[in-house]
Amino acid sequence: MSDDKLRKRMEALRAKLADANEQYYRHGRSPMSDGDYDMAVKELERLEAAHPEFATSDSPAAAVGSDLTPGFRKVPHKYPMLSIQNTYSEEELADWHRQVTEKIDPTALEYVVELKIDGVAMSLVYEDRKLAYAVTRGDGTVGDEVTANVRNIKTIPDKLPAAFPMGRVEVRGEIYMTRENFRAFNEYALLEYGKEQQNPRNTAAGSLKLKDPKESALRKLDFYAYAILVDEAKGTHWGNLEALAKAGFAVNDKRGKAKDVPGIFAITDAWLKIRDGLPYNIDGAVVKVDDLRQQVLLGRTAKSPKWVIAYKYKTEAVETTLEEVTYQVGRTGAVTPVAHFKPILLGGTLVKRATLHNFDEIERLGLKLKDHVIVEKGGEIIPKVVSVVEAKRPKDAQAIEPPTACPVCGSELSRDEEEVALRCDNLRCPAQVTRAILHFASRPAMNIENVGPALVESLLKEGLIKTAADLYFLRREQLENLERMAEKSAANVIASIAESKGRGLDKLLHGFGIRFIGKTSSTLLARHFKSLDALRSATLEDLLGIHEIGERMAQSIFDFFREPAAQEFISRLQEAGLNLTYEAAAGSEELAGKIFVLTGTLPTWSRDEAKEIIEKAGGKTTDSVSKKTSFLLAGEAAGSKLEKANKLGVKVISEEDLKNMLGLG
Repeated sequence: MSDDKLRKRMEALRAKLADANEQYYRHGRSPMSDGDYDMAVKELERLEAAHPEFATSDSPAAAVGSDLTPGFRKVPHKYPMLSIQNTYSEEELADWHRQVTEKIDPTALEYVVELKIDGVAMSLVYEDRKLAYAVTRGDGTVGDEVTANVRNIKTIPDKLPAAFPMGRVEVRGEIYMTRENFRAFNEYALLEYGKEQQNPRNTAAGSLKLKDPKESALRKLDFYAYAILVDEAKGTHWGNLEALAKAGFAVNDKRGKAKDVPGIFAITDAWLKIRDGLPYNIDGAVVKVDDLRQQVLLGRTAKSPKWVIAYKYKTEAVETTLEEVTYQVGRTGAVTPVAHFKPILLGGTLVKRATLHNFDEIERLGLKLKDHVIVEKGGEIIPKVVSVVEAKRPKDAQAIEPPTACPVCGSELSRDEEEVALRCDNLRCPAQVTRAILHFASRPAMNIENVGPALVESLLKEGLIKTAADLYFLRREQLENLERMAEKSAANVIASIAESKGRGLDKLLHGFGIRFIGKTSSTLLARHFKSLDALRSATLEDLLGIHEIGERMAQSIFDFFREPAAQEFISRLQEAGLNLTYEAAAGSEELAGKIFVLTGTLPTWSRDEAKEIIEKAGGKTTDSVSKKTSFLLAGEAAGSKLEKANKLGVKVISEEDLKNMLGLG
């Protein structure tokens, strides 16, 4: 591989991992399976070790992910909360054991093997035997205080018994949600919010960051304690677990001791057999050196302790039978095939369907109805059909023929030569209308709070709206007559809709959902044309004259504004009094063309808010520091990016400095 290709591959891996960290730690979503994430980390580690000239100090492969969130008090960890090195390989675990025995006499060595609960690490600090505060992992050195939410967890005692010393005692463990509680909460979430949560782990993480402890209490979280931290290490990890159990903490009874690698696998293999029957999700086992003094002797790297490793189970794959293929219609009319198969238990969840993405994917798999298929679901992410067991194909297996008509409205389907998707071109198709309204109201677009799937479906069913523009003409009394809509809720919806009128042209363009035009392109167009009228009257040549707008994008924009339905839609928005202009932020001249990198937690703005403000003022934002970086905007607990900026001589500014540049100080 050439140096250029190698460098680009490493940059792509860093970007992929950085996005996964952002989604998981900041937004409670898992865009990729744990296995895929771990493999990407290992690939990046190998490449950086072999080619240090292309390594970066802020690489996701060398850093602890951060769940720091604005609005929470930041608390430094007395003892760093590091990541655990992990492996899916028996050979790598054996190699770890070999490294341990290079420093520790094997005859004096013993391991404790525990289940790896799929939850959220938590630090509990007791002062004079009373719970003083609870802190998340954060970035490993500083965490968010979430004491009010943690006090709702019944398996966390408020007081320690007299056997514990006075003064400061720190207990660490895992906060998690049982499968039963997750299913129960998802039923509630579907009714209350109109959508289900992704998995128990992400739900637990999000619950801890809720501002209302009463809302957090609805989530019914649990806690398993697994460590006592003190200044002087003595005794054993096993002894600490027993002490925690005597103190009233819940301590997982699925644990064992082993002297060597075969002993470790005897335990992990037994647990793998009972995995699906456990009341909570696990993704492997954690192996720890038992003697605390030996742990100190082994030490740690910047990212992970050397005395512990997680052995993770490989992605679970189950065979089942494909029974039916149905079709979903998306916001842009794309028709997606969905596989329905004989129900299977996968990752502790009953799974009955999986998306097949498009008909090219069906052809790639060689899939037929009644086929035996292999389904995977890594880390509780969306299940997928990965292969066909052709040796078991029945004689009456049937080919899957693409539909010719929309499954919702019956309109004829089309297929663009440059796309793989079949598409319904009927803009009044009920499925498209529903999804278009939800997109318009979504956070990245017009951010209309309290307008979710359940409400939109009710409004459409009652004939109160036909398009998103009709939201602005709703009256409170109309909403109060809907099922499950109280007077206060109706007032909140009307207030949210009214507030969204001032969002501006960039948000509105994204809400239009023009094909091939996303959030970044919407901001670009708004910044260039300044008003909706100017954009609507732009010629194809005008659009192609914008450097970042390609031919297909330009044609899509041009066509959209000439559709009668779009013209009617815009007229309704004008009648409702929406802001159809783009106003650049103050300080545009000073920030124009400047490149900003953000790090740490800002005092009042979230990173997304700061990025949006910078971009509105004409600046650009990137994720990595380089010689081209104009400013590093640094907040609390700034990490390796700050170090690199200082080395390169990049100017470091605070949120207050940025506000002064924008004339907001």
